[in-house]
Amino acid sequence: MTKKQTLDSTDYSGLEELKNTEIMINYNSFIVMEAVKSVGKIKSLIDFGAGIGTLSKIFREQFFLEALCVEVDEKNKEFLEKRKFKNYDSLTAVPDLADFIFSSNVLEHIEDDKLVLKQMREKLTSTGKIFLYLPANMVLWTRMDEAVGHYRRYEICEIKEKCFSAGLYIEKVCYADSLGFLATFLVKIFGYNKFTGLGSLRSLKIYDKWIFPLSRVLDSIGLKYLFGKNLVVVAKKIPLG
Repeated sequence: MTKKQTLDSTDYSGLEELKNTEIMINYNSFIVMEAVKSVGKIKSLIDFGAGIGTLSKIFREQFFLEALCVEVDEKNKEFLEKRKFKNYDSLTAVPDLADFIFSSNVLEHIEDDKLVLKQMREKLTSTGKIFLYLPANMVLWTRMDEAVGHYRRYEICEIKEKCFSAGLYIEKVCYADSLGFLATFLVKIFGYNKFTGLGSLRSLKIYDKWIFPLSRVLDSIGLKYLFGKNLVVVAKKIPLG
């Protein structure tokens, strides 16, 4: 089982899962494209919880944006070094403010997510934006969430409250991957098996090639406002004073 991250235990130990998700070309490209569309022109970018740099590579190769990567796991940082990404152990260690902070499928792994949101606010320029891609709906909680080290899946009201308490207001929030909602229910019913069943490399390939593209179409006709496997969140600073 993947360890959960705390302030005292920063190892992620999910390297195998991160490598596997690199085959999900449609899924990964969608997340980055959605972020770019949501925030507009980007001058400086922080990828919080960059992992092995899968999404930072897409920013670099498709949008010519160099991410400053924040990553605490030592094995992941070795990958970032090989891929020539500047990387830091924490948001507070990044030397400059950024006008865009991006984070995909990370906050759910962190015990004190409120602290991280506050640190994001402090590292953001006055007009900057934060993009979060998060697992949604605790009703979808399965053994897979435990296996990959999740503390939670997010409800819309929860992320709104946590952002507000961190000095952020949400500019946009909606679901993503409506078919993924149903697929995750199948995992809940039939179980998670990363070797041969749901959650395996083969199932990820099928999902990325056939199911996720159809899910995007369904999202585009309005299902993203009703339900989904993930949440898309865009937030900005609440001005002080």
